[in-house]
Amino acid sequence: MTTEKLDLQRKVVRNKRRQGVDNQPYGKAEIIIPDALYPAGHPYHHSVIGSHEDLEAATLEDVVGFFDTYYVPGNATLVVAGDFDRGEALDLVNKTFGAVPARPLPQHRTAEPVVLEREVFRMATDRVRYPRLFLVWPSPPHFRNGDADMDVIASLLADRSTGRLVERLIRQDKLAQDVTVYQGSQELGSEFHIEVTAAEGQDLEQIKQVVLEEIARLQADGPGADELDRVKAATEANFLRQKESLRRRADMLNSYRKAFGEADSFDRDLARRLAPTAASVMAWSKDVLGDGRLDLRILPGGAAVADADLDQRPDNLSERPSSPAVPTVMKLKNGQPLYVVSMPGTGLFSGRAIISGGETLLPGDQAGLASLCATLATKGAGDLDATAFANAVSALGGQVRAFSSTGSMTMDVSGLTSRLKPTLSLWADALSSPNLTQEDFDREKDLALGKISSRSEDARQLAQVVTSLALFGPADPRGRPGDGFQATVDPLTRDDVTTWAPRLFDPAHASFVFAGDFTPEQIKSALDDLLRGWKGKKSDVVPSLKPIVEPRPGLLLVDRPGAPQTVISIARPVSAPDETDRALRSCVNTLFGGTFTSRLMQNIREKNGYSYGARSSFIEDGPQWVLGAGSAVQTQVTGPALAEFRNEFNGLAGGNVVPGELEKAMRTTRFDLETAQATTGQTAQVIGGFVRNGRSTDALRQDLAALPSVDLAGINGLAQSGIYDWDKLLIVLVGDKETVVPQLKEAGFPAPTLVDEENRPVK
Repeated sequence: MTTEKLDLQRKVVRNKRRQGVDNQPYGKAEIIIPDALYPAGHPYHHSVIGSHEDLEAATLEDVVGFFDTYYVPGNATLVVAGDFDRGEALDLVNKTFGAVPARPLPQHRTAEPVVLEREVFRMATDRVRYPRLFLVWPSPPHFRNGDADMDVIASLLADRSTGRLVERLIRQDKLAQDVTVYQGSQELGSEFHIEVTAAEGQDLEQIKQVVLEEIARLQADGPGADELDRVKAATEANFLRQKESLRRRADMLNSYRKAFGEADSFDRDLARRLAPTAASVMAWSKDVLGDGRLDLRILPGGAAVADADLDQRPDNLSERPSSPAVPTVMKLKNGQPLYVVSMPGTGLFSGRAIISGGETLLPGDQAGLASLCATLATKGAGDLDATAFANAVSALGGQVRAFSSTGSMTMDVSGLTSRLKPTLSLWADALSSPNLTQEDFDREKDLALGKISSRSEDARQLAQVVTSLALFGPADPRGRPGDGFQATVDPLTRDDVTTWAPRLFDPAHASFVFAGDFTPEQIKSALDDLLRGWKGKKSDVVPSLKPIVEPRPGLLLVDRPGAPQTVISIARPVSAPDETDRALRSCVNTLFGGTFTSRLMQNIREKNGYSYGARSSFIEDGPQWVLGAGSAVQTQVTGPALAEFRNEFNGLAGGNVVPGELEKAMRTTRFDLETAQATTGQTAQVIGGFVRNGRSTDALRQDLAALPSVDLAGINGLAQSGIYDWDKLLIVLVGDKETVVPQLKEAGFPAPTLVDEENRPVK
């Protein structure tokens, strides 16, 4: 550790604070809540990120002392999870981690549970459009008595699209546009959060009274049997989904060992989560959710082996073959294609209907209608209204979601295989016979307009919207934001929805992808039964959008006076690759901006400390591909940071990739491909992406097979092909004009074109 390293990482962490707190809508709540909730001296009294003053005050001795004290073998637990030979892995661990000499164990800090004797009030302003209420109570520590009950209470109040507060605040009284409730479990004491964003013109005090009324009703009457069953089903399904992920499973092993002294405590944890009863929920709601709480309001404002060499990288473990699952291809009785991947033993399933068309079917003056139709499709179907439908899905431990994109509509479903048929039945109702009532339309349209009007508060989202508009234009479905504009959504009527929904969800253009704990025959039989009457006549010809490959260079600036960060968005349309070039592009992007060790990250973050992170990517949307890169940098270094992006693009365009970079990029790309189908949800998503984009369903295997043919000549050939030419790039900046423009001039960039939130010139 050196002073130079410390100063660099200090900049990086300060940029993380700017990105996650200072430049984030409502982000300052992260700083205010711990300060108000915990007494001075408590380990949780300040946020983990700290203040800029604290970060500046840290000395080299502080950092070295911290590492010397806490980064010792006895204070660590190692979990190795994956596909390997156990003996080989254990031998490698012993030769590396076992070679680190033992050190004294540090003394861990403890703290008495926090109790607030009265209500604590805080208020702050932020660059937001809508007020937000935060009610926070001290609650039982993680894994201790009451922790699981508070999770249940959170779900009862606002679990996704269900819950008492969702029903009361959003659907019934229309006081709020979103409600979030959660038990923030922590070792020394947890926090129970209720966070409500007000609807247009609504009062936070009235919202608070409704929240307290619903809490009082729960405390007096407890949950109904159906409510509790619904929450427990969702809890079981969510737990199994977490357990399904290898990375999450490894984290759980670590936490269980610390909490229970036994790493393999999955069954114990699930039993704990499912143990709450109506009586225990009532008791804990009374014990925790009293007058001792924080009321925070964010309002709109102006703004040991002796001879081991620990510096020598150990050899890799032996290579093991990988063969991603390929779906069984079938056809339903109504003629629609079905792709199935069996994943026995998971106890879960995930699937999606993909209907070609989406935003491409709609005229530009109805932008946002496809998104609104997708939202309304799951707000009541069959003989169930919005609340009853959401409750029915949750009671089964399932999830049903719909969303739109440029070229398709998608209806997702997931849940427990033990409850496959009833969950699929609800999903099929949403797909084929949504209610689309006037009441639901009015509510969801108001919420959609609220989100559009607050879009400018999020600099990253604003940069994405302006970038797409600049690349494709508002008349092109690829250019307009999926949720539309104020001017296009405001005139929409329920008649528009009832006219377009059957065309957007036309079964003649549907394909189905399912993965889960069943055989292909079982899922086909279930779908044949549920969708036997859902047939189409190809009433609409799905337009084919010609790929745009010509660059649209330019330097645009959206002014956000006083912004602590500038969001940089860099993009250009590029041609679609052939199957061999896909592997080349994946490797080039990996080494350029796809990982923590990539060039952009090492330069912008690690070398210069301009930002918390910098990335690049290739975005595939059918035949249309877009190369993108970007970061959120400290306002005062916008010019130098953009100059470093230019240097990195020019360096890569010159073909300067070296063998070590290529080897690392190929290993990372292979890992990403091999783990892309780790869970049922990921498998359905990946295969669904292949179907939507017109690729072969064994595309993962093809991509893996192509990797060994990637060589340095091919990589540098792609880098030099012109797609990384700096002069061909569109650059969008969202930041403080008065601070940014002089920096651009000093760094040798042309004067930017000033545009507004919808890419219209500003004089």
